[in-house]
Amino acid sequence: MQHVVIIANPFAGTQRGRLDGTAACELLSEAGFKAEFRPTKEPGHATELASQAAAEGVDLVVSLGGDGTVHEVAKGLAGTETPLGVLPSGSGNDFARAVGCFTVEDAVHTLCTGRDGIFDTASLDGEFFINTLGLLASGLISVRSAQLWRWLGHWRYTAASAITLLSYFGQEIHWRLHCGEDLVLDQKGRYLLAEICNAPFTGGGFCFTPEARPDDGLLDACLIKRIAPWTAMSHLPRAKSGEPMQHAAISVSPCTRLEFTVDKPVGFHRDGEAGFLAAGTHVVQIEKQSIRVRVPAGWTKDSTLETT
Repeated sequence: MQHVVIIANPFAGTQRGRLDGTAACELLSEAGFKAEFRPTKEPGHATELASQAAAEGVDLVVSLGGDGTVHEVAKGLAGTETPLGVLPSGSGNDFARAVGCFTVEDAVHTLCTGRDGIFDTASLDGEFFINTLGLLASGLISVRSAQLWRWLGHWRYTAASAITLLSYFGQEIHWRLHCGEDLVLDQKGRYLLAEICNAPFTGGGFCFTPEARPDDGLLDACLIKRIAPWTAMSHLPRAKSGEPMQHAAISVSPCTRLEFTVDKPVGFHRDGEAGFLAAGTHVVQIEKQSIRVRVPAGWTKDSTLETT
Protein backbone atom coordinates (compact mmCIF):
# COMPACT_ATOMS: atom_id res chain seq x y z
CA MET A 1 0.00 0.00 0.00
CA GLN A 2 1.47 3.33 -1.09
CA HIS A 3 1.98 5.98 1.58
CA VAL A 4 0.61 9.32 0.35
CA VAL A 5 0.96 12.65 2.15
CA ILE A 6 -1.61 15.33 1.26
CA ILE A 7 -0.55 18.93 1.88
CA ALA A 8 -3.06 21.78 1.97
CA ASN A 9 -4.16 24.89 3.77
CA PRO A 10 -6.65 23.51 6.34
CA PHE A 11 -9.11 26.34 5.61
CA ALA A 12 -8.80 26.55 1.81
CA GLY A 13 -11.43 23.95 1.03
CA THR A 14 -14.01 24.89 3.64
CA GLN A 15 -15.64 27.56 1.45
CA ARG A 16 -17.20 27.51 -2.02
CA GLY A 17 -17.71 23.74 -1.87
CA ARG A 18 -14.06 22.90 -2.56
CA LEU A 19 -12.39 19.70 -1.45
CA ASP A 20 -10.72 20.02 1.94
CA GLY A 21 -7.85 18.02 3.39
CA THR A 22 -9.96 15.66 5.51
CA ALA A 23 -12.25 14.79 2.60
CA ALA A 24 -9.26 14.31 0.29
CA CYS A 25 -7.65 11.97 2.82
CA GLU A 26 -10.83 9.88 2.96
CA LEU A 27 -11.08 9.87 -0.83
CA LEU A 28 -7.55 8.55 -1.33
CA SER A 29 -7.92 6.04 1.49
CA GLU A 30 -10.96 4.63 -0.30
CA ALA A 31 -8.86 4.47 -3.48
CA GLY A 32 -6.38 2.17 -1.75
CA PHE A 33 -3.69 4.54 -0.47
CA LYS A 34 -2.36 4.93 3.04
CA ALA A 35 -3.29 8.60 3.09
CA GLU A 36 -2.16 11.20 5.60
CA PHE A 37 -3.18 14.87 5.71
CA ARG A 38 -0.58 17.40 6.82
CA PRO A 39 -2.07 20.92 7.08
CA THR A 40 -0.07 24.06 6.55
CA LYS A 41 0.22 26.75 9.21
CA GLU A 42 1.56 29.72 7.26
CA PRO A 43 2.86 30.77 3.83
CA GLY A 44 5.88 28.69 2.86
CA HIS A 45 5.05 25.87 5.28
CA ALA A 46 3.96 23.58 2.42
CA THR A 47 7.54 23.61 1.09
CA GLU A 48 8.87 22.52 4.47
CA LEU A 49 6.25 19.77 4.80
CA ALA A 50 6.95 18.44 1.29
CA SER A 51 10.70 18.37 1.88
CA GLN A 52 10.18 16.55 5.17
CA ALA A 53 7.87 13.98 3.55
CA ALA A 54 10.44 13.32 0.81
CA ALA A 55 13.15 12.82 3.44
CA GLU A 56 10.89 10.28 5.18
CA GLY A 57 10.64 8.28 1.95
CA VAL A 58 6.88 8.54 1.36
CA ASP A 59 5.71 7.24 -2.01
CA LEU A 60 3.84 10.34 -3.20
CA VAL A 61 3.20 13.89 -2.01
CA VAL A 62 -0.09 15.43 -3.16
CA SER A 63 -0.75 19.15 -3.43
CA LEU A 64 -4.39 19.95 -2.62
CA GLY A 65 -5.36 23.47 -3.70
CA GLY A 66 -4.50 25.82 -6.53
CA ASP A 67 -1.32 26.90 -8.27
CA GLY A 68 0.08 28.62 -5.19
CA THR A 69 -0.04 25.35 -3.25
CA VAL A 70 1.45 23.44 -6.19
CA HIS A 71 4.27 26.00 -6.28
CA GLU A 72 5.16 25.53 -2.61
CA VAL A 73 4.88 21.73 -2.60
CA ALA A 74 6.86 21.38 -5.84
CA LYS A 75 9.60 23.60 -4.42
CA GLY A 76 10.01 21.17 -1.53
CA LEU A 77 10.14 18.13 -3.83
CA ALA A 78 12.44 19.46 -6.58
CA GLY A 79 15.69 17.52 -6.67
CA THR A 80 14.26 14.51 -4.77
CA GLU A 81 12.99 11.14 -5.99
CA THR A 82 9.52 11.71 -4.48
CA PRO A 83 6.84 12.48 -7.10
CA LEU A 84 4.38 15.35 -6.96
CA GLY A 85 0.66 14.62 -7.34
CA VAL A 86 -2.04 17.23 -7.83
CA LEU A 87 -5.63 17.44 -6.57
CA PRO A 88 -7.12 20.63 -8.09
CA SER A 89 -9.10 22.73 -5.63
CA GLY A 90 -8.18 26.32 -6.43
CA SER A 91 -9.29 29.19 -8.65
CA GLY A 92 -6.87 28.77 -11.54
CA ASN A 93 -5.61 25.16 -11.43
CA ASP A 94 -3.32 25.85 -14.40
CA PHE A 95 -0.66 23.29 -13.55
CA ALA A 96 -3.37 20.68 -12.96
CA ARG A 97 -4.66 21.39 -16.47
CA ALA A 98 -1.17 20.94 -17.87
CA VAL A 99 -0.96 17.41 -16.48
CA GLY A 100 -4.49 16.44 -17.53
CA CYS A 101 -6.11 16.69 -14.09
CA PHE A 102 -9.09 18.91 -14.91
CA THR A 103 -11.32 17.57 -12.11
CA VAL A 104 -10.87 15.84 -8.77
CA GLU A 105 -12.07 12.62 -10.42
CA ASP A 106 -9.41 12.95 -13.14
CA ALA A 107 -6.77 13.57 -10.50
CA VAL A 108 -7.69 10.58 -8.32
CA HIS A 109 -7.63 8.32 -11.38
CA THR A 110 -4.20 9.70 -12.28
CA LEU A 111 -2.85 9.18 -8.77
CA CYS A 112 -4.03 5.56 -8.87
CA THR A 113 -3.13 4.54 -12.43
CA GLY A 114 -0.71 7.15 -13.77
CA ARG A 115 3.03 7.19 -14.31
CA ASP A 116 5.77 9.45 -13.00
CA GLY A 117 7.08 11.88 -15.60
CA ILE A 118 10.31 13.79 -15.15
CA PHE A 119 9.61 17.52 -15.54
CA ASP A 120 11.68 20.66 -15.75
CA THR A 121 11.33 23.54 -13.33
CA ALA A 122 12.69 27.08 -13.63
CA SER A 123 13.96 30.01 -11.62
CA LEU A 124 13.78 33.79 -11.54
CA ASP A 125 16.92 35.24 -9.94
CA GLY A 126 17.37 31.86 -8.28
CA GLU A 127 13.78 31.73 -6.98
CA PHE A 128 11.84 28.60 -7.95
CA PHE A 129 8.79 28.27 -10.20
CA ILE A 130 7.28 25.27 -11.96
CA ASN A 131 4.52 26.58 -14.22
CA THR A 132 4.79 30.17 -15.50
CA LEU A 133 6.38 33.53 -14.86
CA GLY A 134 4.38 36.59 -15.90
CA LEU A 135 5.72 40.12 -16.30
CA LEU A 136 4.34 43.60 -16.99
CA ALA A 137 0.56 43.49 -17.52
CA SER A 138 0.54 39.80 -16.58
CA GLY A 139 1.92 40.62 -13.14
CA LEU A 140 -0.51 43.49 -12.66
CA ILE A 141 -3.39 41.22 -13.70
CA SER A 142 -2.38 38.74 -11.00
CA VAL A 143 -2.29 41.52 -8.40
CA ARG A 144 -5.73 42.78 -9.42
CA SER A 145 -7.32 39.32 -9.68
CA ALA A 146 -6.30 38.60 -6.09
CA GLN A 147 -8.29 41.68 -5.03
CA LEU A 148 -11.51 40.54 -6.74
CA TRP A 149 -14.20 38.28 -5.26
CA ARG A 150 -12.91 34.72 -5.07
CA TRP A 151 -16.35 33.30 -5.88
CA LEU A 152 -15.75 34.50 -9.45
CA GLY A 153 -13.27 31.61 -9.83
CA HIS A 154 -11.24 31.75 -13.05
CA TRP A 155 -13.39 34.68 -14.25
CA ARG A 156 -11.41 36.85 -11.82
CA TYR A 157 -8.51 36.67 -14.30
CA THR A 158 -10.72 37.67 -17.22
CA ALA A 159 -12.11 40.68 -15.34
CA ALA A 160 -8.65 41.70 -14.10
CA SER A 161 -7.30 41.40 -17.65
CA ALA A 162 -9.92 43.79 -19.02
CA ILE A 163 -9.31 46.33 -16.24
CA THR A 164 -5.54 46.20 -16.69
CA LEU A 165 -5.39 46.30 -20.48
CA LEU A 166 -7.61 49.39 -20.61
CA SER A 167 -5.31 51.37 -18.31
CA TYR A 168 -1.77 50.02 -18.72
CA PHE A 169 0.50 50.94 -21.64
CA GLY A 170 3.58 48.87 -20.93
CA GLN A 171 7.16 49.91 -20.20
CA GLU A 172 10.62 49.86 -21.74
CA ILE A 173 12.47 46.56 -21.43
CA HIS A 174 15.61 44.97 -22.89
CA TRP A 175 15.50 41.20 -23.51
CA ARG A 176 18.33 38.74 -24.19
CA LEU A 177 17.00 35.28 -25.02
CA HIS A 178 19.41 32.34 -25.23
CA CYS A 179 17.78 30.07 -27.81
CA GLY A 180 20.73 27.78 -28.59
CA GLU A 181 24.48 27.53 -28.27
CA ASP A 182 25.11 30.21 -30.89
CA LEU A 183 21.76 32.02 -31.01
CA VAL A 184 20.98 34.95 -28.73
CA LEU A 185 18.02 37.18 -29.53
CA ASP A 186 18.49 40.79 -28.43
CA GLN A 187 15.27 42.82 -28.31
CA LYS A 188 14.43 46.27 -26.94
CA GLY A 189 11.27 48.34 -26.84
CA ARG A 190 8.07 49.09 -24.97
CA TYR A 191 6.35 45.84 -24.05
CA LEU A 192 2.84 45.29 -22.77
CA LEU A 193 2.97 41.73 -21.47
CA ALA A 194 5.30 38.77 -21.16
CA GLU A 195 4.62 35.20 -20.11
CA ILE A 196 7.58 32.84 -19.67
CA CYS A 197 6.13 29.36 -19.68
CA ASN A 198 7.34 25.95 -18.60
CA ALA A 199 3.81 24.60 -19.13
CA PRO A 200 1.08 25.97 -21.42
CA PHE A 201 -1.58 27.40 -19.08
CA THR A 202 -1.68 30.51 -16.93
CA GLY A 203 -4.20 32.92 -15.41
CA GLY A 204 -7.02 30.40 -15.08
CA GLY A 205 -6.75 28.73 -18.49
CA PHE A 206 -5.10 31.30 -20.78
CA CYS A 207 -2.66 29.67 -23.20
CA PHE A 208 -0.12 32.12 -24.59
CA THR A 209 2.35 29.35 -25.52
CA PRO A 210 0.49 26.33 -26.93
CA GLU A 211 3.76 24.52 -27.67
CA ALA A 212 5.13 24.79 -24.12
CA ARG A 213 5.93 21.38 -22.68
CA PRO A 214 7.22 20.91 -19.12
CA ASP A 215 9.55 18.05 -20.06
CA ASP A 216 11.36 19.42 -23.14
CA GLY A 217 14.22 21.33 -21.50
CA LEU A 218 12.94 24.68 -22.78
CA LEU A 219 10.99 27.71 -21.64
CA ASP A 220 8.61 29.34 -24.12
CA ALA A 221 8.73 33.13 -23.91
CA CYS A 222 5.66 34.97 -25.22
CA LEU A 223 6.57 38.66 -25.57
CA ILE A 224 3.91 41.19 -26.56
CA LYS A 225 4.92 44.70 -27.56
CA ARG A 226 2.72 47.67 -26.81
CA ILE A 227 -0.50 47.44 -28.81
CA ALA A 228 -3.84 49.21 -28.58
CA PRO A 229 -6.07 48.04 -25.70
CA TRP A 230 -8.84 46.89 -28.02
CA THR A 231 -6.30 44.91 -30.07
CA ALA A 232 -4.96 43.23 -26.95
CA MET A 233 -8.47 42.40 -25.73
CA SER A 234 -9.46 41.01 -29.13
CA HIS A 235 -6.63 38.47 -28.88
CA LEU A 236 -7.47 37.26 -25.37
CA PRO A 237 -10.23 34.90 -26.55
CA ARG A 238 -7.64 33.15 -28.74
CA ALA A 239 -5.31 32.74 -25.78
CA LYS A 240 -8.22 31.37 -23.74
CA SER A 241 -8.99 28.78 -26.42
CA GLY A 242 -5.36 27.83 -26.99
CA GLU A 243 -5.21 29.17 -30.55
CA PRO A 244 -1.94 30.80 -31.68
CA MET A 245 -2.14 34.60 -31.50
CA GLN A 246 -1.21 35.99 -34.91
CA HIS A 247 0.03 39.59 -34.69
CA ALA A 248 3.27 41.34 -35.60
CA ALA A 249 3.66 42.57 -32.03
CA ILE A 250 3.46 39.05 -30.56
CA SER A 251 6.39 36.62 -30.60
CA VAL A 252 6.95 33.22 -28.98
CA SER A 253 10.54 32.02 -28.62
CA PRO A 254 11.75 28.78 -27.02
CA CYS A 255 14.84 29.39 -24.87
CA THR A 256 16.85 27.93 -22.01
CA ARG A 257 17.72 31.23 -20.38
CA LEU A 258 16.77 34.87 -20.68
CA GLU A 259 17.82 38.12 -19.10
CA PHE A 260 15.74 41.25 -19.01
CA THR A 261 16.60 44.76 -17.89
CA VAL A 262 14.09 47.36 -16.68
CA ASP A 263 14.72 50.92 -15.50
CA LYS A 264 11.85 50.95 -13.02
CA PRO A 265 9.97 48.35 -10.95
CA VAL A 266 7.93 45.84 -12.94
CA GLY A 267 4.90 43.76 -11.95
CA PHE A 268 5.38 40.00 -11.98
CA HIS A 269 3.94 36.70 -10.84
CA ARG A 270 5.56 33.31 -10.24
CA ASP A 271 2.99 30.53 -10.54
CA GLY A 272 0.27 33.12 -9.89
CA GLU A 273 1.84 34.62 -6.77
CA ALA A 274 2.20 38.33 -7.57
CA GLY A 275 4.57 41.14 -6.63
CA PHE A 276 7.01 43.71 -8.04
CA LEU A 277 10.63 43.36 -9.17
CA ALA A 278 13.13 46.16 -8.63
CA ALA A 279 14.74 48.04 -11.50
CA GLY A 280 17.82 46.32 -12.90
CA THR A 281 18.72 43.09 -14.68
CA HIS A 282 16.98 39.81 -13.85
CA VAL A 283 17.70 36.25 -14.96
CA VAL A 284 15.26 33.45 -15.83
CA GLN A 285 16.62 29.95 -16.36
CA ILE A 286 15.37 26.43 -16.99
CA GLU A 287 16.26 23.69 -14.49
CA LYS A 288 16.13 20.52 -16.59
CA GLN A 289 14.64 17.24 -15.35
CA SER A 290 14.46 18.41 -11.76
CA ILE A 291 11.14 17.01 -10.44
CA ARG A 292 8.98 13.91 -10.76
CA VAL A 293 5.26 14.48 -11.41
CA ARG A 294 2.42 11.93 -11.44
CA VAL A 295 0.64 12.21 -14.82
CA PRO A 296 -1.99 10.10 -16.62
CA ALA A 297 -0.53 6.93 -18.16
CA GLY A 298 -1.09 8.25 -21.68
CA TRP A 299 -0.23 11.88 -20.96
CA THR A 300 1.25 14.12 -23.63
CA LYS A 301 1.21 17.88 -23.96
CA ASP A 302 -0.80 17.62 -27.19
CA SER A 303 -3.50 15.38 -25.73
CA THR A 304 -3.90 17.81 -22.83
CA LEU A 305 -4.50 20.73 -25.19
CA GLU A 306 -6.98 18.76 -27.27
CA THR A 307 -9.26 18.27 -24.25
CA THR A 308 -9.16 21.92 -23.14
